[in-house]
Amino acid sequence: MAEFNFETMLEAFERVKFKYDGLASLPDTEGFFLAMNQVALLFDHLGGGFVFVRRDILEKTSILKTHFLANPEENASLQDVVERELRSETADVKSDPPSAARTLLRMMWAAKFIYLLMRELEKSYQPGNTSTLRDAVELAYDEALSEHHSWIVRKAVGAAMLLLPSKEVFLAKLGVQISKREEYMTRVERSLKPLVDRTYEFYTDRKILDLP
Repeated sequence: MAEFNFETMLEAFERVKFKYDGLASLPDTEGFFLAMNQVALLFDHLGGGFVFVRRDILEKTSILKTHFLANPEENASLQDVVERELRSETADVKSDPPSAARTLLRMMWAAKFIYLLMRELEKSYQPGNTSTLRDAVELAYDEALSEHHSWIVRKAVGAAMLLLPSKEVFLAKLGVQISKREEYMTRVERSLKPLVDRTYEFYTDRKILDLP
């Protein structure tokens, strides 16, 4: 089993490109699913309650890879793929493989969770802030994932949160050296936040945030 490395994840997100400019745009396909493969590994360090999220990400990266390999030239940009599905009215149709529009949306829930988690962890080191890893995970989960999960899943996640280690132990397991913490969080802000913001803006503009 591959091991998570924070530097590897950051480098993967820093390599994600956008074919189209603008605040509402989608990333290139291959770079995105390769970066999300790294995100899946991070969930191994959040306890058993998050194992299903890891599995879901890996399943969906495989779906996007299938779309990409079907025609690497036409499907190089997720924006081209999703807009083609919207024009053909297949974005919300159950198919095999599932639509890229639906698949990407669900992957962005996880990307948003990771961004919010890292943002809250960085805040927790500010003077006077006593927030714990559990506080950061709880806020990120509530804002990014909770509404999309069943009651049973939310209970399992809540139980997993009770077993989380200190934020220092957690960051050490991720390979985040104390001396590089601020640098890493700055790189998260520069690479992951624009990806999340631009993708959510695209889905909001096209009124497809509630794809079934």
